[in-house]
Amino acid sequence: MKVRPRNGLWRSRTGVITAVVAVIGALASVTLWAFLEATRERAAAIEVDRRTTLVADAVTAATGRYLDTITTLAASVGATDTLTTTRFSRMVEPLNYQRLAGATSIGFLVPAADEEIPAVQALWRSRGAADLTLAPVGTGHEHAFVVLSVPLDGSTQSGLGLDGTGSPAAAAALNEARRAGTATVSDAYHLLRDRQLPPEQRQLSFVLTAPVHGPVAADGRRPFLGWVLMGLRGQDFVTTALAGAGQGLVDVVLSAPAADGTRQTVATLRSSGEPDVTRRTEVRVGNRVWRLDVQADTDRLPGAGPLVPAAVGGGVMVLTALLTMLVWVLATRGARARALLDAGTEELRRTEALAREQADLLTAVVNTIGEGVGVVGPDGGFLLHNPAARELLGVPDIDGAENWQAQYGIYREDGSEPFPTDELPLVRALRGESVDQVRMVIRNQARPAGTMVSVSARPLDLHTTGTGAVAVFRDITDRARAGAEAAAAAAEVRHELAQRQAAEADLEAQKDYLTQILDTLDVTVITCAADGTIVHANRVARTALSPEARTVADAVPALAMCRPDGSELPYDQTPLARALRGEEVDREEAVLTLPDGDRRHILMHARPLLDASGRVTGAVGSSYNVTELREREAELAAFAGVVAHDLRSPLTTVRGFTELVRNALAADLSNADHIADLDRVLDSTARMAELISDLLEYTAAGDKPLAVERVDLQGLVADVVDARTTAASVDPDLLVPQVYVAPLPPVRADPALLRQVLDNLVGNAVKYTPPGRPARIDVTALSDGSTVTVEVADRGIGIPAGEHHAIFGSFHRAHADGYAGTGLGLAICARIVERHGGTISAHDNPGGGTVVRLTLPAALPDQAGLPALAR
Repeated sequence: MKVRPRNGLWRSRTGVITAVVAVIGALASVTLWAFLEATRERAAAIEVDRRTTLVADAVTAATGRYLDTITTLAASVGATDTLTTTRFSRMVEPLNYQRLAGATSIGFLVPAADEEIPAVQALWRSRGAADLTLAPVGTGHEHAFVVLSVPLDGSTQSGLGLDGTGSPAAAAALNEARRAGTATVSDAYHLLRDRQLPPEQRQLSFVLTAPVHGPVAADGRRPFLGWVLMGLRGQDFVTTALAGAGQGLVDVVLSAPAADGTRQTVATLRSSGEPDVTRRTEVRVGNRVWRLDVQADTDRLPGAGPLVPAAVGGGVMVLTALLTMLVWVLATRGARARALLDAGTEELRRTEALAREQADLLTAVVNTIGEGVGVVGPDGGFLLHNPAARELLGVPDIDGAENWQAQYGIYREDGSEPFPTDELPLVRALRGESVDQVRMVIRNQARPAGTMVSVSARPLDLHTTGTGAVAVFRDITDRARAGAEAAAAAAEVRHELAQRQAAEADLEAQKDYLTQILDTLDVTVITCAADGTIVHANRVARTALSPEARTVADAVPALAMCRPDGSELPYDQTPLARALRGEEVDREEAVLTLPDGDRRHILMHARPLLDASGRVTGAVGSSYNVTELREREAELAAFAGVVAHDLRSPLTTVRGFTELVRNALAADLSNADHIADLDRVLDSTARMAELISDLLEYTAAGDKPLAVERVDLQGLVADVVDARTTAASVDPDLLVPQVYVAPLPPVRADPALLRQVLDNLVGNAVKYTPPGRPARIDVTALSDGSTVTVEVADRGIGIPAGEHHAIFGSFHRAHADGYAGTGLGLAICARIVERHGGTISAHDNPGGGTVVRLTLPAALPDQAGLPALAR
């Protein structure tokens, strides 16, 4: 058997050992690299999740602040007595300091129907919006107009006058806010104010709106006044609000629901790199759900770069190679071992340099984040203070926890007293506690005004040196200031609310006092709202109304109301219904039939209730019982008619015999004195006959049924004037009157009674003219569509001061000397006109003389063929 030389055997074993070492080292390198790569991927996933959470929190915080802002502003607007442009601008002024990313403007919108647009425009112009011009979109629906607006993006576009219902997305948000009574967010769309921009400059945007309600009314409800609305451009919001959360390391895509039910991309935030990881999350913003797609390039994320696994794996491979070579060298030559050792040492230096590079990369990452980061050792010495922390603190670092309060100027949140050292977050973290969001104020020579910061701290295991601590600082000065302003605004609102409540208590006391007064009256008083709902009825009214009646329309049928002539009085012709249409009604008479069959005459008055803009908000009506008065008048009229009729026959007999005696005595001139006495008797009987005729006419004017029909007023006046001028032309003692008749519209009246009125007025104008001058008479008329106003103006002797109303009373004569008459002519005219539902009045003619003005119902075009109706 041949024995292998010892050196060959050793050389063979050395090769095997070297190969084993190389294989083990390679396996260890690959295993370690795979482990580190998996760790890196997990770190990248955690970092992406953290960034996604930060982005979602940033969106939630920003939009929550916007919604809180408009909700607070809506409460302030609703609590303001009279909102003007100046007051609204003062309310919105603090928002300019809140840095509301993407906000375009904030405005106040009010609802208005088509017919309310002129009144709404006039009201808000009077409150400071002088250039306001409302621009409605479409008709037949309620609009929402921007009447007050303040820009927040530095532009000069105010959006005043725009109709919010012009956009379906905005209209839906407004309706939802009004219905739900809370702040809402619209679907994504192009703002109305941005539609004039070029397409490439437009952004998909949202509107945030909150309803505005006034103080609690007497019925316990809060009236709806309008909306506070803020425009929010999506791209501007994402670019500004998410820049800090993303820090240029992630891509963010914001999508939201559109008005057609689809989802569309609203805004995108891009960073450099090629994203290879995606996270999707949803954020609830008011009544909407937004979707955020966050993408990141894991190679750029802090702590997730590919260099560490590669470097460590490569280092281990190098060490394996060195160890293999070392084994080989040791097994061969000492000189080569020393050479390889030197090479290994150099390689270790390169590995150390690479590790140092990784540490520098971590330091760079810490130095680039926006929050301040501080790390201290067990003795309170600073191991790390990134630039953001040094900038926030403002003064150089100093070691030792006992020195921190004095060095940095750390005070409690209200800034009144120094922050105790033992309670500092870093000190508590050094004791092993975890501290979250402790507020403090930093005030020193570099921060004389003070900076509000929020500090969170955690214990930190430093392995070789013991337990240290790490703290994160955030500047929350702006947020704290905004919170303080919001608190101040809330306090102001509470103060105004307290004042309003006190005022409401005073009003309630006054209301009780007024109610007691009204309940003591024997006059019926009813107040109703604009829709006819009965708001208040005094004691007398409550006894007459049905307990189930809630509106005037419900109450009228149960009263069986009719006119004095027996014709039905429909609800829309009642004084309260007419007052709700803006009319003022006086002395409207009606007859009620009570359940027991008793008939009661009442005299009614009504007035509309108007707000500051002149819009009808309700009506008040009153009535009192005139049954006894009308019964007495009927008795007197019947008595006068009987007396007049019974006197006419004997008076005719006296006149006839007197004329016979006078004719018999006329042949003898010696009887001249007797003839003069008989002439005086004839004159007296003539006056008595005229008085009896006037009494009969006065009675007929009040009792005779009306035969109402379409009357040609032009022809009727022409007949009256012709008769009067013909009579004057045959009387040598009279001058022919000069009469001008303007074009006159047709009216609805009893032609016989209306002729009597016009003949009386023209006759008076002829009669009451100074001697030696012809009468000058002008007859004119003016129609408003439903009423015709007729004027009979003369140049006669006029009416004495203070008697313009009295001349329409029975037996009143303004000029008793030198002018014949019974004093019943104008009283008859007044009775006839009032029975036609009109009015009559007398006034001084500016050129001398009198103007008598009367109103009559106009004959509408569709009444041309109607038969006469009895009123």
